[in-house]
Parts: sequence; structure tokens; C-alpha cells
Amino acid sequence: MILISEWNIQYSNTSIWKKKARGSLFNLLAQVIVLFFILFRNGRVEEFLVYLVGGVTVISVLQIIHYLKMPERDYIRFEEQAIDIRRGITGPRWRADDEEVKRVQQVGNVLTIRKDSGEDKEIYLENVTETDADKIIQEFRKRYGDRMHTKAEEES
Repeated sequence: MILISEWNIQYSNTSIWKKKARGSLFNLLAQVIVLFFILFRNGRVEEFLVYLVGGVTVISVLQIIHYLKMPERDYIRFEEQAIDIRRGITGPRWRADDEEVKRVQQVGNVLTIRKDSGEDKEIYLENVTETDADKIIQEFRKRYGDRMHTKAEEES
């Protein structure tokens, strides 16, 4: 029997994602209000403005849906010999094999992972539950040992 040591951490701070969704909704409403204001003031609207507001509306609706579904998505995937981190809405996932990781630095609620190539990626612990944040830190300490540093350790 083969044990798979893969596990995932999902985004879980729903208040952040609801706030971002509300921001996208307000952006959408602002665009529609501007369009109606122009229509009310001039009695007509230029065709390109209708298309522009339509495009912004589509983007805003997609953003709202994206932000509301964030708690269902994996933020970090720990694989047997690698770590995989979600970059954002459209970017590909950031991946580092364990032997590529040069240093992991924790400052406050941000973990920065640096590869041997000099490439960095931040993990924002505010995006996960406190329990998951503790699990992430413990996993990094287990995997990377002396390559894992915190600000408190460096000051002493």
C-alpha cells in the first residue's frame, strides 16, 4: 500500500473575498451610473461608451463570481517533493521542488519562498485559517529545517 503525502490548503478567509467581490460590484454600479448620467445629460450615448461599459460589466461580473468562489479553491498544494501555490486569477500555479527551495522567510503573516534561481513567491497567511497557517508553518519547518527563518530568530 502506497501512502500519498499530498495535501491541500484552501483559501478560507471569506471576509476578504466578500470585500473584494463588493468592490467589483461597486465598480460595476459606478460604470452603469456614469452611463446613465451621460444618457440623462445628453439624451444619447456614444456607441463606444456602451461597448466599453458592457465590457467592464462582463469583467466585473466575472470578478464577483471569482472572488465569491475563492474559498472553494486550493491555495497551496503540498506534494511529496514539491510545493504548488496559486498565483491569481489567470496566472499559472507557482511550483518549487523541495531541493530548489533556498530559503523560506516568515515576516508577520507573510511567508516568502525563494528558489535557487532567485525567484520569490509570497504566501499570505491571512488568506487561510489560523489552524491552516500553523499547519503550513509546521510543514515548512519539517521540509526545509534550517532553510526556514522567522524575523524573531534573526533578531536574536
